Amino acid sequence: MFHFLSKKESLAVLLFSTALICVLNASVFGNTMPTTSCYVQLTQQSVSIGTAYICILYAASTWVYHSNYSEPRQHMRYVLLAMLMIMILANLVSFILLIRRQFFCPLNEAIKMADLFSPFGWICNFVAIGAVLLTILLLTVAFIVVAMTAITKRKLSARADGGAVTLFFLIFYY
Repeated sequence: MFHFLSKKESLAVLLFSTALICVLNASVFGNTMPTTSCYVQLTQQSVSIGTAYICILYAASTWVYHSNYSEPRQHMRYVLLAMLMIMILANLVSFILLIRRQFFCPLNEAIKMADLFSPFGWICNFVAIGAVLLTILLLTVAFIVVAMTAITKRKLSARADGGAVTLFFLIFYY
């Protein structure tokens, strides 16, 4: 991604930017109705803040946590892949709920949805939908980068182990 940063640091910057988008989405754009009257908005805010927290946690671990052993690093990659998948799915659910509220709600049949929101609120709803889409896209990119790294490291580890086992077998067999 960035030529002056390592792959791990580039991923951390990507996760920090995702966290920033999520915090803005939850605090500014996702607050157009009272929380008690709109559970979709509460869901979207909860998913956004949860995603931001997890992204900050894993991004900060780039500089805070380091292991000299390859096995714990590989395990952390697997955990990060699982967390990224959970965050992608949670944001997809949030996106679907936002779209349903905005366009396909049964309330739409009873009243005109545009009358519920001010022009600023209407624009904020579209920005919130766009921010959730951007979050899903950035999380997917992070997932692909981590998956490619985990697969590459696993293949290298398997080759190294396979070579040692073959060498060990050849030495003691003959």
